[in-house]
Amino acid sequence: MKKIVFIIAIACTGLTSYAQENLTNQKDQITKYVTTFPNGEEAITITDKTSSSTLKLASADDFYKYEILESSNHELVHGEVNRGKICDIDKSKLEEGTYTLKVYTDDFVITSDITISGGNQGLNSTVQ
Repeated sequence: MKKIVFIIAIACTGLTSYAQENLTNQKDQITKYVTTFPNGEEAITITDKTSSSTLKLASADDFYKYEILESSNHELVHGEVNRGKICDIDKSKLEEGTYTLKVYTDDFVITSDITISGGNQGLNSTVQ
C-alpha cells in the first residue's frame, strides 16, 4: 500500500512540474538574432523575449539612429535617435510583415530584413 501511494505521489509531482515548466517556457521564450560583419565579428544583436513588449537592439559600435522601413516601398514605419550601443524597440509599432531595419553608425549602415509574424521574428542581415 505504501508503495502505491508513493508511486502516485511521484507521478503527480512529475505531471505538475511538467505543466509548470511548459507554461514558463511559453511565457519566457527568448529569440536572439545576430548580424555579423564580413570578418565574422558581431555587428548587431536583436533579442526578443515573448513576454516583453520590446525588442532589444544592441550594436558592437555606438549608433546614432535606427529606422524600420516597409520592405516593399521603403517608407519609414518607425525610427528613433539613439546615443550609445543599446536601445529598445516597441513591438506594438510593428504589424505582421517584413521590414528593413537600418542601424546607422558613424562609419557604416547595418541593414537587416526582419519578418514579424504572430510573435515570431526572422532576420536576414547585411552590413554596408
